[in-house]
Amino acid sequence: MQAIHYFPGGNTAEGFCSHFGDILPAPMRRRMFYLKGGPGVGKSTLMRRVGEAAEKAGLEVEYFHCSSDPDSLDAVCLPQKGAALMDGTAPHVYDPVAPGARDTLVGLGDFLDEAALRPCVDEILRLQAAISGRFRRCYCYLGGARNVLEAARPGREDPRRAHELAAEWADTLPLRGGKGSIRRLFGSAYTPKGHVDLAARMELKRRVTVDCPFGLDAGMLMAEAARQAAARGLHAVALMDPLCPKRISHVILPAHGVGLLSGRRGPADRGEWLDADGLFELEEGAEKEQSFDRNAYELLIQRATEQLSAAKKLHDELESHYVGHMDFLKWQTMLDRILRELELA
Repeated sequence: MQAIHYFPGGNTAEGFCSHFGDILPAPMRRRMFYLKGGPGVGKSTLMRRVGEAAEKAGLEVEYFHCSSDPDSLDAVCLPQKGAALMDGTAPHVYDPVAPGARDTLVGLGDFLDEAALRPCVDEILRLQAAISGRFRRCYCYLGGARNVLEAARPGREDPRRAHELAAEWADTLPLRGGKGSIRRLFGSAYTPKGHVDLAARMELKRRVTVDCPFGLDAGMLMAEAARQAAARGLHAVALMDPLCPKRISHVILPAHGVGLLSGRRGPADRGEWLDADGLFELEEGAEKEQSFDRNAYELLIQRATEQLSAAKKLHDELESHYVGHMDFLKWQTMLDRILRELELA
C-alpha cells in the first residue's frame, strides 16, 4: 500500500500556519501519542520507525513532513488504527485531551542528562534567538512575494464559471451515502531546500490540473470542488496554498486516487488539463507588464528560502548540544512500548 506524504504546517506570508488538528480528525481518534522534548531527542526518528513498521504490516500510512526540514517528520498517522503520533512542541504545541484514556504524553526530554546540558544554556539561548530572527526575515520576504502577486494580478476568477466547473468535476466522482468531510493540509511548502511539492509526487489514478496564469489562482473553483466532493459523502483533502494559506490550491480524494490541482502549464507539460475556458477574466495587456513582477516574486521567494536554510544550519548546531546527552537506550524502550501498544511489534 502506497504511503501518502503531506505537510501539516507551512511557512507562509502570514507566518507559520498550522493544520495539525487535521492530521487525524477528532471523530477518528482512538489512540494519540504527543511527543515532547527539545531538538535532537529523536522525535522524528521514532515516528518514522512506527510508520515503517506499519507499512511492513500492510497498513495505510500518512507521513507529515516538517516545513522547516522536509527530511524530518512532524507526525505519522495510521488511519486504519485511528492512531497518530505528533510532535507536540512549538510552534505547534499540542497536549493530551483525554490523558490516559486515549492520549499519551511521550516525554522524550526525560531521557536527557540535564546536568550535562546546563553549562550550554547561554549558547542554546543564543542559537534560539538567532533562529527566531531568521524566521522573522523569512516571513517578511514571503509577505513581500504575496504583495507582488497581488500587484501582478492580471484579472479575476469568475465565481459563476468556477461553480460550473466544480460541478462538472464533481459529477465524475462516486456518490456515497453518509457524511463527507474536508481535511485541510499542505501539499507543498517553502523549506530550506526551496519550494518542495509533495502533491506533484502523489500517485493518483486521475490527475486533472487547472492552468492558472501568473498572478491568478483557482481558489473559488477549488473551494467549491472540495465542498461538492464532501456533499457526495466523500472524504476530501484540501491542500492549502503555501504562500496564501487561506486559499485552496488542490483537492485530493486519497481513497479514490483522484486529484484536482492548480498550476501553471509549461510547453512540455502533459497529462489531463481542465478545459477552464471562461474561468479567468483577464485585463487586456496586463500579462505583458509582468516581467518585473515575475523577477521580483522569484527573488523574494529565493531570499525567504535562504533564511530558512540559515535557520536550519543554526538548528543543526542547536541539536548537536542535545544529541550527545540523550539516553537512547531508554528511547528504544519507549519505541518498543509504542510498537507493542499499536500491535506492530
